[in-house]
Amino acid sequence: MCGRFVVARATGELTAELDIDHEAPDLPGASYNVAPTTQIRLVVDTPEARRLESAKWGLVPGWAKDESVGVRAFNARSETAVSKPTFRAAVKQRRGVIPVDGYYEWHKRADGSKQPYYVHPSGGGSLLFAALYEWWKRPEPADDGSAWLLSATILTRQSATENLEWLHDRTPVFLDRGDVDEWLDPATTGDAALVDDFADRALAVSGGLELRPVDRRVGNVRENDEHLIDEVEVAE
Repeated sequence: MCGRFVVARATGELTAELDIDHEAPDLPGASYNVAPTTQIRLVVDTPEARRLESAKWGLVPGWAKDESVGVRAFNARSETAVSKPTFRAAVKQRRGVIPVDGYYEWHKRADGSKQPYYVHPSGGGSLLFAALYEWWKRPEPADDGSAWLLSATILTRQSATENLEWLHDRTPVFLDRGDVDEWLDPATTGDAALVDDFADRALAVSGGLELRPVDRRVGNVRENDEHLIDEVEVAE
């Protein structure tokens, strides 16, 4: 699963790296402790342009009566997303990418305690999560006057690479940069075969990730500084 991640790169770098044509004016800034229900950066393709948008982390389907549904939908299992009412419409035509620097995962130790680790690409650059997104019409406009809410979820898969499966039994579905265009293509109708294919491709990206133990402060969403990703010593 993925419950916290880091976004420290400037939006200009992402624009160049991912061939983005348009940046939303309200993009969230850098954060070393991004948590569910907060605003995140989301890449989407439309017939006109590739856009970097600001979205709420936690998918709210179009049929929802209120946006609280998103609290329980910040991750979507790749094995069942096609059949789940919350996600199945998004699988078909609203697939996105969430670019991050890395993410945190908690490892349950033999004594029952949990130790957080920071997982990130070994060569630097962005780590790309396969995502689903939806537009939800608010019953009443938000404080900023917007009538629509854009929200997203991260696809996850059962972990199957030695470097990560000891840490947690699930990981995000990682995307290789060369697969982004295909995943985002709005002309492709997504189905179970498509999701399974990209979940399998994620294994190649998994092998190039590194991880290090970090301070338990990351468990407190109010903690947010660059030292959260510094390596710490872990007692045996």
